[in-house]
Amino acid sequence: MQTDPLPDKQTVFVIDDDEAVRESIAALVDIRGLPVETFASGEDFLASYSGVAPGCVVTDLRIEHGMTGLELQVALRERGCEIPVIVISAYADVSNAVQAMHNGAITLLEKNCSSDELWKAIIEALATDSDRRAANQEHKTLLQRFEQLKPEELIVMQGVIDGQLNKVIAKDLSISLRTVETRRHNVLEKVGVSSVPELVRIYVELEQALGQAPYQYLMDRADS
Repeated sequence: MQTDPLPDKQTVFVIDDDEAVRESIAALVDIRGLPVETFASGEDFLASYSGVAPGCVVTDLRIEHGMTGLELQVALRERGCEIPVIVISAYADVSNAVQAMHNGAITLLEKNCSSDELWKAIIEALATDSDRRAANQEHKTLLQRFEQLKPEELIVMQGVIDGQLNKVIAKDLSISLRTVETRRHNVLEKVGVSSVPELVRIYVELEQALGQAPYQYLMDRADS
């Protein structure tokens, strides 16, 4: 038996219309000490899943009645759920594999895969889930730091991010150089960095997480 470190408080959700397959996968997970829940259809899973519980999904590609594994992936994405998905199929082909991976699957396995292959995929999926949640929490913390900035500080921050000198920012905003320096100091202090390069780094990181410039995001919220 493998001795991979097990993530805490994560559940493996197994979806397959074949009861024997469900029980087999559940036994594989249970004997290794992880919580496991089984469902006969994607619809049953979606009706039960909170959308935020940590873990991963192991789903059959083709389910006799109801949505397919690929359709379940789409439904989860539409709900904003980032839970990692492992797709298993007895009828895998290149088209299905490409679509499953395009939909964000961790991997696509054949139903006759070994228990070691499946367990390795589950461990990878759970690690991915942990990493995503840690990154999301980090981005949430970053955003909270930027949310402390007043609109006038955000404007100065944007000038700094754009590489403008303090005197240029002062001239553009028709304010004193001292005021710019004060606001710039406040930006660094509130965001929790000691230098402009650090500010730029976390600004870009937050921009990637938000999908838009933090400046515009925060100014829009300030105006609402």
